[in-house]
Amino acid sequence: MVGHERPGTIYWIDHYLVNTNDSVRWEAFHAQVLGATAWPDPNGKAVKRGFFQDITSNGNGGRGTNHGGFVCPFPLPPSQGLGRGLPRYGFYIEARDIEAHLGRLDAAGAVHGAPQRTESEGEPGTTIYWQDPDANQYEFWAPDVLPPGAMTGCTPVRVGRISHGVFESRDLARTAAFFSRYCALEPYAGPHVDADTLVLPLGAGGRLVFKQVDELAGRTTGCGLRDAHTALIVRREDFIPNLERMWAELPEWDYDPGKIRTIENPGALPARTVLHISPSGRKFKEMTGRGDDWLDWDTNMFHFQGGSPLAGSMSDYENHPVEDYFDEWAVRA
Repeated sequence: MVGHERPGTIYWIDHYLVNTNDSVRWEAFHAQVLGATAWPDPNGKAVKRGFFQDITSNGNGGRGTNHGGFVCPFPLPPSQGLGRGLPRYGFYIEARDIEAHLGRLDAAGAVHGAPQRTESEGEPGTTIYWQDPDANQYEFWAPDVLPPGAMTGCTPVRVGRISHGVFESRDLARTAAFFSRYCALEPYAGPHVDADTLVLPLGAGGRLVFKQVDELAGRTTGCGLRDAHTALIVRREDFIPNLERMWAELPEWDYDPGKIRTIENPGALPARTVLHISPSGRKFKEMTGRGDDWLDWDTNMFHFQGGSPLAGSMSDYENHPVEDYFDEWAVRA
């Protein structure tokens, strides 16, 4: 797909947030397994709501891939286990480092599987499924061919960027149409993809993968969890046009994900936009009247994030969060 992207294309997964019942345990586990480093608290206080960690840096030494664990005040829904529970996030590694990664998983007491060859999700390579103490699902992914930028700014234990996310879908054709319309992504049609799987290659590296399910398992924001989401990189100039296309065609969900409350029959709700609960997200909604988070038809929540290419290519990028667009929106409005 590189070099033939439509306007609005997703290039990388920039970050994600999952839920945890113990943020201190979550932070320590991922520091050991991924080599991730905690963000400093700007207020000098213990973080109550959750932790953010850097995983990679970009080629300029700036912020690259990161992730977060938000505290959930009630027990998390059960997971279907290694390689089956969703959502699942993958990280690029090199095949030569597989034994070192296995040893680190063992040292952390992580539940994990053995390395296995696969190409059922759109690429040939070797995967290691593992989970954190909250049964959030992950894998280390060593493709036969690493895309440019996959290991840029990797951690000291040689974990690279987010390689893919795997999500639930009750209707793969509907999901494909949605991501074609709003994210300029088209399905991979290779011969080895499982029949219950939709693979959407991204513009520079990585994939969004969707698995056919009959019922939603409940580990998404749309099912009531706190701000679990995935951030997707678009070119800086596509950020507002992508949102405007959604705002013109999708309803706004009158819901504040920062307030925990029961959501009745979440699977019956349509694809929609919603408030992002960060201070910047709240300000952006005050300015625009619409949220910059969005949910697909299966309650998976995402948001766009802008990226400017480094060295002329989106294989590496400078990150532009929503606050970088305040002045641009003020002029447009």
